[in-house]
Amino acid sequence: MGMLLLLSLSQFAAMPQPAEMEAAHRWAAARWEAPGAPFSFLCDGRPAAQWIGTAPPRRESRAAEDGTTHWTLFYALADAGLEIRVDAIEYTDFPVVEYVVHFKNTGTTDSPLLEQIQALDAAVPAEGGDPVLHYAKGATCSMEDYRPMRRVLNRGGSMHLQPGGGRSSSDFLPFFNLESASGGGMVLAVGWSGEWAADFVRESADTVRLRSGMALTHLKLQPGEEIRTPRIALLFYQGERLRGNNLLRSFLLAHHRPLVQGKPFGMPTLNGNWGGTSAADHLKNIQAIIQHDLPIDYYWIDAEWFGTGRWHQTAGDWRAKSDLYPQGFKPLSDALHASGRKLLLWFEPERVCEGVPWYTEHAAWLLDVPKERRAYNWGASQAEPDWVAWESRRNQIKENDRLFNFAIPEARAFLTDYMSAKIEEFGLDCFRHDANIAPLEFWRAADAPDRQGITEIRWVEGLYAFWDALLERHPGLIIDNCASGGRRIDLESIGRSTPFWRTDYPGSLTGKQCHTYGISFWVPLNATGAVRPARDGAYAWRSTISSSVVFELFGNGDAPQAQSAQAEFPAETAKQRLLEYRAIQKYYLGDFFPISEYSQAEDAWMAWQFDRPDLGEGLIQVFRRPAGLCETGHIRVRGLDPAATYTLTNLDEPGNQVLTGKELAETGVPLALREAPSSAILLYRRQP
Repeated sequence: MGMLLLLSLSQFAAMPQPAEMEAAHRWAAARWEAPGAPFSFLCDGRPAAQWIGTAPPRRESRAAEDGTTHWTLFYALADAGLEIRVDAIEYTDFPVVEYVVHFKNTGTTDSPLLEQIQALDAAVPAEGGDPVLHYAKGATCSMEDYRPMRRVLNRGGSMHLQPGGGRSSSDFLPFFNLESASGGGMVLAVGWSGEWAADFVRESADTVRLRSGMALTHLKLQPGEEIRTPRIALLFYQGERLRGNNLLRSFLLAHHRPLVQGKPFGMPTLNGNWGGTSAADHLKNIQAIIQHDLPIDYYWIDAEWFGTGRWHQTAGDWRAKSDLYPQGFKPLSDALHASGRKLLLWFEPERVCEGVPWYTEHAAWLLDVPKERRAYNWGASQAEPDWVAWESRRNQIKENDRLFNFAIPEARAFLTDYMSAKIEEFGLDCFRHDANIAPLEFWRAADAPDRQGITEIRWVEGLYAFWDALLERHPGLIIDNCASGGRRIDLESIGRSTPFWRTDYPGSLTGKQCHTYGISFWVPLNATGAVRPARDGAYAWRSTISSSVVFELFGNGDAPQAQSAQAEFPAETAKQRLLEYRAIQKYYLGDFFPISEYSQAEDAWMAWQFDRPDLGEGLIQVFRRPAGLCETGHIRVRGLDPAATYTLTNLDEPGNQVLTGKELAETGVPLALREAPSSAILLYRRQP
C-alpha cells in the first residue's frame, strides 16, 4: 500500500533579497514621518493624528557594533504635557522594522486620559485578491497546542486574537504571517509577556488594517511617569509564505537569541529528574552519567525539592528540603562542573502559597484578586487519565495563591538578590522559571478606574528587569522559560529565555509530532520531553526531539528518580541514541518545510524537513502512526537546487542514494515503513 507526500518545489534561502530589504526601508521611511506614524491612541478622547499633527518627529541615530542603526524619534504633545518616544532598529541583514513606543508625562499634573494605545496601527495593501492570515494556537496543555491556523480576510472580514490570562502564548502565539494574494507578505512578531491583542481588519478591497498593543489601556500618567508598549517587529518577504516564516526563523536566531558570555546560546541536551529525589541518589545518577560519558549538557532537577510540603502547596518557600538535600545542591553542581556538565533547577518565583513565610512576611508585595474575578486559564488537559488527574490536582491549589508583584521596585530587588544568592549558593547554570498562575486578573484587580493597564505594564517591565539582572550578574547563566508549559513565548521573552518544556501535554507521541510541526513555523529554539532514550523505542525518541530534547534515564514522571537496583542501567543504548541526536541537532536551526499536511489522525503519515542552505545539508523526518495503513510513500524534498546532486542517507538502512535536486523535488524519495508505528530519518548533503 502506498501514499504520496507532496508540496511543490520552491527555492529558498535563509537570507533576504534586495527587493525585500527595500520594502522594509520604504515602509519605515513612510511611517517615521508624522502623518504616517505606525502607532495610535486616544488622548482625552481625541485620536493620535489630532495631537501629532503634520510636523515630522525629532530624530537621533547611532550605529551599533552589530551593524544595526538605532533610531530615536520624539513626538511632542505639548497641549497634553506628553512626549512620545519611539526606539527603532534598522537592520542591514534582514528586511525587518522593529520598534518600541514610550509615553512620558513631562508636565506637573496628571496627563489626560490615554486609551486604546496601539503600538502598531497601519494599513497594508491587499493586492490581487483576499489575503490570508496564518497564525498558530498557543499552549493550553492539549493536542491542539501550536496547531497551524489560517483565516482568509475577505471584504469586511476581521480577526481578533489575544492570549487570555496574561501569559503571552496561552491561547495563541504572538507571531503572524499576512500573506498577500499577489505573492509575498508581512510577518508580525509581538514582544509583550502579558496580555497583548492583535486585530486584522479588511477595511476595503485594497487594504488590511493591522493593530496590536496591550489588550487594555485606559490610564492617566502621573508627573514624570513613563510607560512602554509591546515591542513590534515587521518582516517583509516576497514569494510564498514559507519564505516569510523561514526569514523569521533566521532573524530570531540572529537577533533574538539568548547570549551566554557574549556568544549565541547553543541548544543543549537535558536529563530530567524529579526534585523529590534525594541528593545521594542524584549523585549516583551523575556518577553513572560521567562513568558512561553520556553526551548530556544539563542535569535537570525539577519541582519538589523545597519547602515543607508538596511543591504545588509550598511555592514561595525556597529552602531546600533538609532530609533530601542536607548539604544543598553544591555537591551536585561541583560533580557536574568537574565533568564539564551543568545543573538546572526548577523555581516558580511568581506564585506564593498560603502558609509559607513570604505569604505573611511580604504580604505588601503580593497581589490578590477577589475570588469571583479569578480566571486562571490553566487549560483543561485532554490527555491520558493520569494527565487529567494531574491537572485536577493543580486546580485544587489556586484558591488562596498570591502573585508576587514585580511591579514594586523594592520587591523586585529583594527577589533578584534572593534568587541570585541561590544561584551562587547552589552553583546553578540554568534557572528554570515556571509560572503556574495566570496573572491577568491579579493585575486588573490592582488598577484604579483611571489607571487600567498600569499594573500589567509595571509587572511586565519588572519581569524583564528581573531576568536581565540575573543574566547580568551571572554571565554563564541561561533561563528556561516554562510558564505551565510554553505559555510565555513572545519576541521579548525568547531573547532572554528558552522554552525547554514547550507544553504540559508531552505524553502523546502524535501530540509531540503535531507540536513540533506547528511551533517550527515560528519559534526555532524549543524542546519537549517525557521520553527515555534507553528504554523507549526509536519512534518515541524521534517524536520527541527538536532543536533540543529533555529525557529521563533513571525514572519517569513526578516521582523519585534513582537507578534501579534490580536492573543494570542501559547506558550504551542511551549513549547511542544521544550521539545520533547530537549529529543531527544542527539541522533544527535551519529552514523549516512541512512535507505532509498537518494531521492529528492516528492513521496518517506526518513528515517535515529542516534545511541548512549554509551547509548544503538537511534532515527529513517521517512518521507512520499506529493506525497507518500505507506502508510506502515518496517524500518530495523542498528548497534544494534542482541542478545540484545530493547524497541521501537513511539512518536505519545501509548505503546511500544519489539524486539531483530536481529528482528529489519532482519524483521524491521512495520510502517504506512496514511497521505501524514506525519512523525514518533521512539526511542529505549536496555534493561538491
